[in-house]
Amino acid sequence: MKFLLSVLSIIFCVSVKIEAKDHLITDDDYYNQGVLHYDNGEFKKSFIVFFNLSEKGHKSSIHNLSNMYFEGIGTTQDFKLSLKYTWLCSLNGNKRCLRKVDKVIDKLIEDDVNQIAEVIETMLEKEYIEDTDQHAAFKLAYWFEKISPEIDLEKSYLWYSVSVSAGNYKAMKLRDRVGDSIEKEVLTELQKEAFDIFTKQKYLSDKINTGDEL
Repeated sequence: MKFLLSVLSIIFCVSVKIEAKDHLITDDDYYNQGVLHYDNGEFKKSFIVFFNLSEKGHKSSIHNLSNMYFEGIGTTQDFKLSLKYTWLCSLNGNKRCLRKVDKVIDKLIEDDVNQIAEVIETMLEKEYIEDTDQHAAFKLAYWFEKISPEIDLEKSYLWYSVSVSAGNYKAMKLRDRVGDSIEKEVLTELQKEAFDIFTKQKYLSDKINTGDEL
């Protein structure tokens, strides 16, 4: 009897896993559901889909959120959040978002703009250091060179340097271009800082990959 119950239990668990697997959908399929909700005028449902996907870094969803927050579609109008997602969208290389940045900033006071800028910088630093997202270093470098309300070429050089060390060799020319406008003494200090950031992230990444406790 115990043997029969064990067999039935195993069969039940396997069937549940198969059923659950059948119900899994890809991010693209989920995104298409959001688009369908939007086209049908079900804006709240589409907003939920795009928000969930944006948390995973889905580029098209981030772009859609920037528009929905700006227009107040599927959610309340929020220019600060629109700026956040417009900047994130811009960092993904979306030219439409880059062109829209000034339009959103014009709706906000300077303190709000600076506050969202800090949110972006903190988010990207966390993604690189804690989440071991190598591409976040390149985004930070590009942010400080081209997008930030306060352009900072020293920080841009710092993060381009980290990005190159992390394996993004396409960032090498960008790093050197920015470095040409920085004094030699400052470059030396920035290189030391870049080394510290890179080795810290590499240490954390190695710990995570080996399963060791931090």
